[in-house]
Amino acid sequence: MPTHKISVKFYLDQGHNIAPETWFKTFNNWISAHNGADVLLDVADYSHVPNGPVTLLLGHEYDISIDDTDAKRGLLYNRKQPNGGGFAQQLSAAVRATCETCRRLETEEAVVFRGNELRLILNDRLNAPNTENTHNAIKADLQVLLQQLYNDSEVIAERRKDTGQRFTLDIRAEGDWSVAKLLENLS
Repeated sequence: MPTHKISVKFYLDQGHNIAPETWFKTFNNWISAHNGADVLLDVADYSHVPNGPVTLLLGHEYDISIDDTDAKRGLLYNRKQPNGGGFAQQLSAAVRATCETCRRLETEEAVVFRGNELRLILNDRLNAPNTENTHNAIKADLQVLLQQLYNDSEVIAERRKDTGQRFTLDIRAEGDWSVAKLLENLS
C-alpha cells in the first residue's frame, strides 16, 4: 500500500520576508548549475496564489517549492518518481533530500529552517489513502526514521483525518533541531 510519492515540508524559522523574485532567481540558478543525474526543468512563480506555492522548481524526479500552505512558509519537496528500495528507503531518501535542499538554501540565501517540525504527505490517494489503514501500514517505518532523525527524543505525529485530503502527518519533535543536525543523524 505505501507509495514512493512522498512530500516533506520543513518550515522557515528565519527568511519569511525574502521576495518571491529571489526564490525564482535562486531556483533558476540551480537549473543552470545542475550536474546531477536527475533533470531540473523549469521554475514557476505562483506568488499571486494565496495559501499555496510561492515559487516552484519543476523536475522530472521531484519538485521543490517555497510553499505557504496553511500560511506557514517553508520548503516542500515532492518526490514523483521511485528512487529504489521499499517504503522505508523511499521515506528516508525523501527526508534526506528535503534536509539537503534546506541546507543549500540556508547557505545561499541566509534563511534558517526549523528542524523540529515537518509535514509528511503521501501524495497518492489510490495507493495511500488518508485512512487509519495507511497510517498503520507506515507506522513502523516512520517510527524507525523518526528515532534516527531525532535521537529518540519525544516526537508527536498527528494525522489530518479529513479523508477528502491526502494522507498528511504533522510531526513535531521536542527540542531545537537544525536541518544540519538532522542530516548528521541520517548519516
